Amino acid sequence: MYIPWSSAHPEAVKRSFIKAELTRLMILSSKKCFYEDSKRTCFINLMRRGYPHEKLDLFASEVQYTSRVHVLLNKGSKHIHRGVPLLFPSRYNDVWKYINLNDVFDKITSYWSRHGCSVSDELKGPVIKSLRRTENLWIWQVSGTWNSWVLVAHTNVRT
Repeated sequence: MYIPWSSAHPEAVKRSFIKAELTRLMILSSKKCFYEDSKRTCFINLMRRGYPHEKLDLFASEVQYTSRVHVLLNKGSKHIHRGVPLLFPSRYNDVWKYINLNDVFDKITSYWSRHGCSVSDELKGPVIKSLRRTENLWIWQVSGTWNSWVLVAHTNVRT
């Protein structure tokens, strides 16, 4: 069962889950015709849930069957050497479409370095957006605790 288009999820979430589903179908399909049949069935189900055909075509254009071999060869490799992540709690906002989190991470570690904090090689992980709809003090506490542990374990920063 797919989330309906009318749900409160931001478009980026819907786009991501459609791309993930199409990638899964691509991996499972040994021939392009099987992939196309599976994609068609998926899209029929999504359109029943209110997804506009134009959006489905737009999102689908980002997943090409021709990249199947590359995806299969690299399956699982993205989890190797990612480093320890830093959680970045925030709210859903369209501004996140325009922010490159790799740049944010580079600025953060550059700032630490300029202020005498040595940054461990292990601290090469991504900054992960933890987006929510409403204010939730629990996520600030949990992410703050995680980030504190990461900083203490991988830098000379003491919180």
